[in-house]
Amino acid sequence: MAGRQYSTSEIPLTSRDGTAILFKEAERYGAVVAFSLRHSGSSEPPFDSLNFSEAVGDSRENVQRNLDILTLTLEIAPNKVVTSIQVHGDSAVIIDTVPSVRPRADAIIAAVPGLFPAVKTADCLPVLLLDPVHRISAAVHAGWRGTVLRITGKVVETMKARFRTEPCDIVAALGPAIGTCCYEVDDAVLVPFRASVPDAERFIVAAGGTQNQDGPHRQSVRLDLLEANRAELISRGVREEKIFSAQLCTSCRPDLFFSHRRDGAPSGRHIAVVGFRE
Repeated sequence: MAGRQYSTSEIPLTSRDGTAILFKEAERYGAVVAFSLRHSGSSEPPFDSLNFSEAVGDSRENVQRNLDILTLTLEIAPNKVVTSIQVHGDSAVIIDTVPSVRPRADAIIAAVPGLFPAVKTADCLPVLLLDPVHRISAAVHAGWRGTVLRITGKVVETMKARFRTEPCDIVAALGPAIGTCCYEVDDAVLVPFRASVPDAERFIVAAGGTQNQDGPHRQSVRLDLLEANRAELISRGVREEKIFSAQLCTSCRPDLFFSHRRDGAPSGRHIAVVGFRE
C-alpha cells in the first residue's frame, strides 16, 4: 500500500492456487483466515474471475462455482461459509449453526468451531478476528460508515460480553482495502467521521491538490480506514502485536483485486473468511 507506513505487523502472506492470501499464523490455532484474490474463478468480465457476489450482476452459478473453488483450496465445506446481507451499519449477528435465511448485518460472530463467518468487499476493509482461547471467530465489514459507527470495537465488546473473550487474547487480521493513496473523500464522509471517531485527524491525510477547470486549487483529502480500525481495536484492549495487516491497496492493484472506486459499479466482490476447524 502506497503512502503512510503502518506500524501494524504485516500479515505473513502465502497464496494458495492463486485464489487467496492466507494468514499462516492462524494455522497454529487450527483456524482459517483467508482473503480472496480476483483470479482462478469462473466469472466473465467485468467480474473476472473469482467474484463472490450475485448482486453486482454475476450469475448464481458462477458465484457458487467460485465458492466451491475457494473452499476446496481452504479445505472447508462451502455450506459452512456464512455470509450476510451487508447494510453498512454496525449490527452483528451471533451464529451457532448455519442460518436458514441470510441475516442483515455487517459482522458475523461464530460461537462454535466448524462455521466460517465471511464478509464481501471491494474497497471496504475486512477485519477478521480470532479468540484462540474460546475458539470464537468473527468477520467484520468496515467501510467508512461502519468505521464511523465503530463496528470493529463493538464486535470486540460483544465477544467479551457474550463469550468472556479477553481482548488481549484476540488475534486480528486486517485485509486488503483501499488505501490513503487512493481513497479521496469529501465532507459527506469527513463530517460524521470527525464527529464519531476519537482523535479523528490522525486518520485524515492531506495529499497533493488538484486544479479545477475554473481555476481554484482544491486540496485532496484521504481517509485511512486501516489505521482507524487498528486504533479502534487497540482502544478496546487488543494487543498491538496481535494485529496484522495485508497492507495492500485494492484500488492500486487491478492485477490482484476488484475495486469499486477504481472500476465503478460493474465490479466484482472479494470474500474474507475466518473460523476454527472442528
